[in-house]
Amino acid sequence: MYFKNLDAPRFLAFLVVFVEHIIFTQDKTIRSSSFYKFYDEHLSIGVIGWDFYTVLSGFLITWIILEEYQFTSKFSLVYFWLKRCLRIWPLYFLMILFGLLLVWASRNILGNTVTDIPPLSWLLSFTLNFYIVKHGQNFLYFLVFFWSISVEEQCYAAWGLLLKYVKKAFVPFCILLIITSIVFRILALHDSLNLHFNTLSWVGNFAAGGLLAYFCINKKSALEKLKNIPVWVTTFVYILFILNLAFFKQIYSSDVMTVVERLTATLFFGFMIFEQTFCTKHLFQFGKIPFLNYLGRISYGLFCYHGLVILFYEQFTKNINGINTPIAVFLINPVAIFVFTIFISALSYKYFERPIMALRHQYKTA
Repeated sequence: MYFKNLDAPRFLAFLVVFVEHIIFTQDKTIRSSSFYKFYDEHLSIGVIGWDFYTVLSGFLITWIILEEYQFTSKFSLVYFWLKRCLRIWPLYFLMILFGLLLVWASRNILGNTVTDIPPLSWLLSFTLNFYIVKHGQNFLYFLVFFWSISVEEQCYAAWGLLLKYVKKAFVPFCILLIITSIVFRILALHDSLNLHFNTLSWVGNFAAGGLLAYFCINKKSALEKLKNIPVWVTTFVYILFILNLAFFKQIYSSDVMTVVERLTATLFFGFMIFEQTFCTKHLFQFGKIPFLNYLGRISYGLFCYHGLVILFYEQFTKNINGINTPIAVFLINPVAIFVFTIFISALSYKYFERPIMALRHQYKTA
């Protein structure tokens, strides 16, 4: 089943991540300006983008698997993994190749000293997030972002096994994962690397998305009643969500709120997914904005390429006069990088990703 209203939110989640990465300057005057302080306090909230991606992934993956069970009474774990690999792995490994080439070229052609990349064993095994927990983030800039792909691949692998072999325990297992994630965040409260990068800090989001899909497929009578949520309720929830975004750092500054941040995010995003997908009355529908839908479809490329574009842009423009003026830092640089990222991602999607994705049709439901 294709959920037409969930493409655009993928792009908006990327946009939140992008905004956190896009303002870069070492100019002390700019960094102490009111514009920069506003950006840092209200717009640098990329974690919200990751919250959405993990909840949405849990929902979609669970839906795909349960729908296969519904139609065939079977579930092919091998085909499930192959399909996931065809979507994620080609671009992921291409970016690793770019990283290796950049390090080699910088050292052997340009004679520069550059930050290294993590050992390939961590990258190839999709455990980069645990490498960061253990060794920190001091390596090639754009590869740091791929910790989130490691988390998702770990969850994909575990989810397939869970729904293949212990499907009857799915609901209690998801509840256990949510509780485990909260307990872990309490224990890791003052360990920032573990708190942000450890998979246990994120599995609760994935499990919440999975529970939402399970409920929507298996509880039809309750689903039919909830489809008629009044528009005023939807409006109220979205206003709360906007306020939550606008004052995110202020709201989640205490220890208690830091612990429950993931939980509140799952409630907001779970509601958004349900409202956009199943409700009969809408305040608005993301699926009615074609350009945002397209950007959502290419959002994996936007995510993978944007760090690389930032890296090249910063290197090629560092000697240009005026590149560190406020108008360049807050407007010209972000817009230019955004446009370049969309252009490269669109080409990648059309000529590289989509042809490989088409191979998934060979692995039809078993």
